[in-house]
Amino acid sequence: MKLVKGDKMPGTKQVNVGSLKVGQYVMIDGIPCEIVDISVSKPGKHGGAKARVVGIGLFEKVKKEFVAPTSSKVEVPIIDRRKGQVLAIMGDMVQIMDLQTYETLELPIPEGIEGLEPGCEVEYIEAVGQYKIARVLGGNK
Repeated sequence: MKLVKGDKMPGTKQVNVGSLKVGQYVMIDGIPCEIVDISVSKPGKHGGAKARVVGIGLFEKVKKEFVAPTSSKVEVPIIDRRKGQVLAIMGDMVQIMDLQTYETLELPIPEGIEGLEPGCEVEYIEAVGQYKIARVLGGNK
């Protein structure tokens, strides 16, 4: 885990490790992760409290963890949730159009998504330049 010393990754902001909570997002080894567990050790006689943070990758379902002093800074990805319309399904890829910018994206079809068909609306997530379909919002209009 590389702790931040002032250089910042694009699409992230810095927060104290001690302010992180389960359900929030954090960058671990350059991968945006959702925090699933945090345990904080009490400060000792000669040292500060340390936090052990466990996260699951937002785009790749990998388990990552790090240990750091609660007073240190860590990068947190800026998550952008957007709506799009499915234009076409091509094998294991889906083409969607953003409903605000009209930009088209080709994304892999995530596992466990039901009701994905041309014309339906979806919510997708963008973080640090990566995209993922989160859920299907509605059918054809």
